[in-house]
Parts: sequence; structure tokens; C-alpha cells
Amino acid sequence: MHNIQYNGRLLTPDGTVDAERCKRIIELAQGRQTVFHRAFDITPDPLKALDQLVDLGFSRVLTSGQEKSAPEGIKLISKLIVHAGDRIEILPGSGLRPHNIRAFVEQTKATQVHFSAFGQRLDSSMQNRPHITFCGALRPPEDQYDLIDRNIIQSVCQLLSR
Repeated sequence: MHNIQYNGRLLTPDGTVDAERCKRIIELAQGRQTVFHRAFDITPDPLKALDQLVDLGFSRVLTSGQEKSAPEGIKLISKLIVHAGDRIEILPGSGLRPHNIRAFVEQTKATQVHFSAFGQRLDSSMQNRPHITFCGALRPPEDQYDLIDRNIIQSVCQLLSR
């Protein structure tokens, strides 16, 4: 699997989809799946933007429903899913957690979700010299790190399979 990086903006100064730049992304992807990221959430007309992304050939759109979190954007996400039909996948993301994900999926009829499954771990090796820091920041502390938590993923899978 190739990871194609593109540092150009994908929106015009007025917040609409930059079709020319997006065409270039689709060309660079050479038939691979493409996800239009959450820049979608600041487009002025989400249904028009969604139709443009379909026409451009994107595989899916990552969105919080133009709100801070997907649960807050649930109305628009539901509308986008219906509007998209089978033309493009809607990937709701931001603010989805084990405690709210099942109700969200039931309400929106989303077939996929994007969520963080991190748990915090402590690194006991730091206890010998806690005054030493490696990145100069105290947040997060040097003795803590995030790791994907298998239990979170399993609990979400169990919630969604009921």
C-alpha cells in the first residue's frame, strides 16, 4: 500500500472544493481508494461539495457533519448518507467513542465509522530519572504514551454486532 502525500490545499479561498487540485489527487492515486478529509466540514454547501467529490471520483468523505464532533453533526451526517446513496462512502469521524457509537450508527445508518481507540500507558522506565524530559514539554508527561487499545476495538465491535 502506497501513502501518497499532497501538501496543497484542496479548497479554494471561499471554502469550495478545488476541483483542479482534487483531480490531480485522483490522478496520483492511480485507481486506489481516496478519502477526502475533514476539509469537507468547512465547505459552504455540503451537498454540492459531496456531488463534486462524487464526480471527481473520491471513494469516501471523512466528516463530522460540519460540527466539532460527529455526534453534534448527526443531522447532516444522516442527510449526507442518504444523499450519497451508493455513489460515495460517508465516513463519520470525531467524537465517536464506545459510549456513543452504537446509538450514532443506529440513528445515521452509517456503515463505517472513524474513531480513536487509544488507551494511555505508563512507562515505568522513567521512574529512575523523572526530572529528565526528551521533548521539553510536560504535556503529555514523558512517562505516558498512547497505544491502540485492543479492548476498545473489541468492545466497539461487540456493540455494533448486536
